[in-house]
Amino acid sequence: MADVQFAPPIQRLTSPPRVSAAPPPPPPPIPTPVAPAPVVAAPASIRLSAPVPVVRDTSSVPAISFQELLQPKAEPRPAKQKKKKKGGKKFLSMIFLLALVGGTAYVLRNTGPVQKVLGHDSAAAPLPDTPFVRPNVTSAQYTVTLSAVENGVPKNVTTKVQEDFANGLGESTVDSQVGGVFTSTQEIRTSDSIFRPGQAYGKEWSRQPRVPETPSPFDVAEFIPMVSDLIDQPLRDAMKPTTSKAVTTNGETISTLTYVIDRAKVPEIAPAIFARVPWLFDVPNATTLTVEVSYDESGLVRHLFFGVDPPQPGTGSGATWVTSYLLDVAAINAPVTVVVPLDVVDVPAGTP
Repeated sequence: MADVQFAPPIQRLTSPPRVSAAPPPPPPPIPTPVAPAPVVAAPASIRLSAPVPVVRDTSSVPAISFQELLQPKAEPRPAKQKKKKKGGKKFLSMIFLLALVGGTAYVLRNTGPVQKVLGHDSAAAPLPDTPFVRPNVTSAQYTVTLSAVENGVPKNVTTKVQEDFANGLGESTVDSQVGGVFTSTQEIRTSDSIFRPGQAYGKEWSRQPRVPETPSPFDVAEFIPMVSDLIDQPLRDAMKPTTSKAVTTNGETISTLTYVIDRAKVPEIAPAIFARVPWLFDVPNATTLTVEVSYDESGLVRHLFFGVDPPQPGTGSGATWVTSYLLDVAAINAPVTVVVPLDVVDVPAGTP
């Protein structure tokens, strides 16, 4: 009897432990359809496996839009050496042009047209050695302003004047300000009478005779001085103007000279100025006198300013100190209209 052998007993397999499922892998890129490779018949003795599709990796190929296919971008080309040479020539030409313009401007900087463009006025011509000859003045319109300190309070008095020297007629209006108080008075002058408004007896104007003892400084054309009456030879010998300029307007040249003088030296080096405004030198503590005079081509003064500086705080306590004088001439030999009142009442001479 043949021996019978039994196979060992089959062991029971235990089930593997449960593990949480791993996340699904990302989907593979969509393969580009590829034409199937031709199938070659294999010998019958060889067993073939199932065909494996070929997958191409296109992740490294940049995507091209349809617009880029129609309008391809132009590739940058390296700059040519000729352009660099042209740029250098242009730069050198610009430097040369700027140097030429700058040199020309420097040479012409002090000429009249250039100074006018820059807003700078040319200097006034030197005063002639021979004084100007006074022109014939038949009429004038001007203002005179005095600034003062009265008992410590500022005071300004402005007199507006129009004079017909040919016919002996004149009119003036005085506007006064003391602190915040304003007053105004008017006066009309003929060769033999003075008229003032609202004086007495219900009349609009009063009339009083003129007396030689009380002449008006405005009656004479010489009230407007010549430049040589102020800038006399002693002042010209002692110092030069602080500033000097000449401005031409409407074909008329107006020259202006400015002096800043030590007030203590004015009687010695500027006697004509000291004689004209001696009361300016009563102001205590003032150290300098500023003089500004403008005149036309005939030498007639059109603007005149005298001012002492500085008027100290408290100046004018117990007195009135004049600190500046201003004359502005608006017109010379222009038509002037002065209306003499008819409805008047006569008052004695000297009535205020």
